[in-house]
Amino acid sequence: MNDFPSYYHRIQNRGAIRSNLTTSITTENCIIGGGLAGISTMLSLIERGHSVALLEANTIGFGASGRNGGFLSSGFSLGISEIEQRVGLTDTKKLFRLSQKGVELVVSRSQQFCLNDEDLSAGLVRSSWFSRRDLLQKDVEYMNNTFNTSLVYWPEKKVRENYLTNRYNDAIFDPHGYQINPLNYLNKCAKASEDLGASIYETTTVRKLKKIPDGYKVYTREGSVTAKNVILCTSAYRPWLNFKASQGILPVETFVLVTEPLEGRLSDAIKLPYPVSDTRRIENYYRPLPNTRLLWGGGISTKQNPNNLKKKMLADLLSVYPQLKGIKGDMAWSGTMGYGRHRMPQIGKLNENLWYNQGFGGHGLNTTSMGGELIATAIAEDDDSYKIFKPFNLGFTGRPLGLVAVQCIYWTWKIKDKFN
Repeated sequence: MNDFPSYYHRIQNRGAIRSNLTTSITTENCIIGGGLAGISTMLSLIERGHSVALLEANTIGFGASGRNGGFLSSGFSLGISEIEQRVGLTDTKKLFRLSQKGVELVVSRSQQFCLNDEDLSAGLVRSSWFSRRDLLQKDVEYMNNTFNTSLVYWPEKKVRENYLTNRYNDAIFDPHGYQINPLNYLNKCAKASEDLGASIYETTTVRKLKKIPDGYKVYTREGSVTAKNVILCTSAYRPWLNFKASQGILPVETFVLVTEPLEGRLSDAIKLPYPVSDTRRIENYYRPLPNTRLLWGGGISTKQNPNNLKKKMLADLLSVYPQLKGIKGDMAWSGTMGYGRHRMPQIGKLNENLWYNQGFGGHGLNTTSMGGELIATAIAEDDDSYKIFKPFNLGFTGRPLGLVAVQCIYWTWKIKDKFN
């Protein structure tokens, strides 16, 4: 068993673990969940002069926020054409612009916090597993003309000169996509929030919520919080504080491997420093780290800790880059993502004082900051922009049977990818 939940936790830059809540306090806003969604919401609220207390059952970033691939780009897990079919082009443009603003906010905050190039760098590649040149070129043209992106089509020759595998054909390059150390970024946001007066309590498990005339009372193991607003940012973690919010989420595992330092062997496979994903339904995503390690992610499952995870992930890597045979995996881990059945973020409120900001699995880091801004402007400025997510509500997922459906969908997607 690893001593750290993920590689990010091993190298993270943070102070001592914060104390748990042992008293009764009063604040305007109580956020439950110390991942990227909760921390981003806290920072957006405190920047607007609203008092905030955040409660985290473990340590901040312990869950999916400190275990993901570190990809930052505009868009959503649900494809743009599927979003357009559901809500129309006008609202799709608004949604996509919000996702772009999420990217811009993360980059702006990263620059404000002086994150170095090892923690944030630009450029992202989406490689085509299938031979569909005309379709890929049309996608690039449509996105650039319709959604004001700056995507660049890369022909097969350029791709194979820089990614030495016969798995890939052509690719799309996004100059406004990024790779980021998500945990170091989260720790910086948490520190900035505290500097502005926010309170963060770690190792503080919330036991129940009680509606009171002017808001909610939140009960923990040893203390309580009285707040006008409660914002649930637990996603797939700490379920059942509210049945409707919990049943709106399916917890789905994804898996990540970090190799040993590869030194010169890395260039036997990969010539460029950009993060890469591919166009399959069940994609791989990976990025070379500054110390010549390779971070390799992929797969989904309803099983949290499969046997021989490091060995399986390494075999997956070698199926794309067989010339790296003989390298060793350093550590592997799983992360529990929260998915809505519509594969879009869930941002809204259950009543006048109870909000939710969840369902960010598969989207990248932009949507957590986007959600935090939408909730904060709704509370602080009475802005109703968050309502654009109303079509993507807390639809009932039917857990635990819904998890069986997820596993069946995964198997179906794998079969379709294989035949395609």
